[in-house]
Amino acid sequence: MPGTPLFHLAFPVIDLEATERWYVQGLGCRRGRRSAEALVLELGGHQLVAHLEHGAIHKQTGIYPRHFGLVFASAEELDALEQRARAQGLQLGGEPRLRFAGTPLEHRSLFLIDPSGNWLEFKHYSNPEAITGLEDHPLVGERRGDRCSAGGAQKSTSS
Repeated sequence: MPGTPLFHLAFPVIDLEATERWYVQGLGCRRGRRSAEALVLELGGHQLVAHLEHGAIHKQTGIYPRHFGLVFASAEELDALEQRARAQGLQLGGEPRLRFAGTPLEHRSLFLIDPSGNWLEFKHYSNPEAITGLEDHPLVGERRGDRCSAGGAQKSTSS
């Protein structure tokens, strides 16, 4: 396959109709194929596949153990997504915030929660090298007491 590879992510959902509405109308994804058991979506040029789960899905109360999303190249893209999410009435996983403020890892994060309880994170780094580099900086993710939860995010600037 020539060109840059695309990322593929499969994730569980409890309602395909609600999932399609949330991701297509709410988030602005492009809808692809759909069967009775799965829905293909395009998010930022990448392939998401929502798979219908007939049993109970473990409901997360915060961003861990799993979440997925996009890293935007510009702060304006993140701002536009936040405005869209608010206008569409999408559930936020707390207020957007600045993380690792004043460090080379500084970035803004916006968490959204889909109808099945899947957490999505959208972010923009002040320093693009921090996206996958800066190996000498050991900070990754939240400190235990600073985690976002469905009830609201901590306004921490250090994590």
